[in-house]
Amino acid sequence: MARPAPSIDRTVALLDFLSTRPDESFSLSELSRRVGIAKPTAHAMLAALTDAGYLLRHPVDKTYALGPALVAVGAAAAARELDLVSYARDEMERLAEELHVEVVASAAVGEEIVMLARAGAPEPFGVRLDVGQRLPLVPPLGTVFVAWSPPDEIDRWLRRVGPSATATDLARYRAAVDAVRRRGYLVGLDTGAGGEPARAATPELVEELGHHEYVLLELEQAASYRPSHMAAPVFGPDASVALALTLIGFRGQLRVERVPEIGERLLDAARTVTKAIGGHPHHD
Repeated sequence: MARPAPSIDRTVALLDFLSTRPDESFSLSELSRRVGIAKPTAHAMLAALTDAGYLLRHPVDKTYALGPALVAVGAAAAARELDLVSYARDEMERLAEELHVEVVASAAVGEEIVMLARAGAPEPFGVRLDVGQRLPLVPPLGTVFVAWSPPDEIDRWLRRVGPSATATDLARYRAAVDAVRRRGYLVGLDTGAGGEPARAATPELVEELGHHEYVLLELEQAASYRPSHMAAPVFGPDASVALALTLIGFRGQLRVERVPEIGERLLDAARTVTKAIGGHPHHD
């Protein structure tokens, strides 16, 4: 696969940096240093993005912040994702009723996972994922979104881990990617680390999750499991993961044979939505 031009990579890195800090503004020197771009290059990029309306330059202190043109882009992207969700709602309701769980539809937007819709009643005192909630797309979170990505995209995802990640942790993340891609769906384990997806929004909790077996790799025949969640991909027309359908709120332990049964039912629903939106399942 052809690599994007370095200038495109730098522009994406700059916009990613600012999009995660929408209420802040930065000087040319700050952006150059924090994004790792030479000041002359950064100056040319900032000027072009400001001229296009993607950034605003403060007339007095000369700092840069996100501009109004990005609002339109973001609104268009959000509208597209919500339109996709409309095709998933019936399947989500059926899953919630059949399996007595809550079903959440989410999408990867930039370096975040955004919750788009819910079906079913949440379990009292259990995991809660609210529509509009955002989680960081940082290992081990978001495995179902990257499992079918090219190796370079998986590598970029892995590079977002915190400084305390060990070689063992990184190997576990890669093994999880392989397991999800091979099985077709993800089984997230209740780690006992305060690690429900809904409570993993802080860097500290994400790092804590990363030191546990967060994704089930292999089923053991004599075991039962308490999943925190199960997720399957909905593929778009370009065979990328457009949405994830996630089951949460499992009540008690699942017998080992129930895990693949539920996983296959979830896969059936995801395939139905993939077909409805004109998507193409990824074939290795």
